[in-house]
Amino acid sequence: MANISFKNKKFPIKAVPTVGIALLVAFVIVFLSEFFLRDSVRQLNLSDFELNEIDYEFQKILESENYEIQELGLEAISQKCNYYAQSGSFRTEKAAQSQVDQLLKVGYQGSIENVNSSNGYNFIVIVGPFENRSQTNNAREVFRKQNMDSIEITECESDKNES
Repeated sequence: MANISFKNKKFPIKAVPTVGIALLVAFVIVFLSEFFLRDSVRQLNLSDFELNEIDYEFQKILESENYEIQELGLEAISQKCNYYAQSGSFRTEKAAQSQVDQLLKVGYQGSIENVNSSNGYNFIVIVGPFENRSQTNNAREVFRKQNMDSIEITECESDKNES
């Protein structure tokens, strides 16, 4: 391998001429950019411009008109919803109970429900009810950090109230 070092007498580039040429090129670039890119900054005097007043007619029309407010007898539908998180579906009750035990370790009470399923997963683990969707999503995030899949289940009852 060749011994390449700037201290070596056979080194092809000398330090002083190289630095001198680099400084000369930098000076030329700065000088030319200052010369060609010079621009005079001119501020506009706003008093030289005329301002035309704009008259909006719709405001006068709205102020002069009388409007009747009609009350509509609409029925307000309020829904009371319960939010749950399904934290897995299992073929055996023992596997579902194992999931419930893991949920207890992270601070959530799970319950096992037996469902009829065509794919053989007959036991699901349900956590909840939660007061709102935000709490459900927070719980699902905790489950995700524990590598547990979950889905959100919403059950709503609608009450019709006359307002």
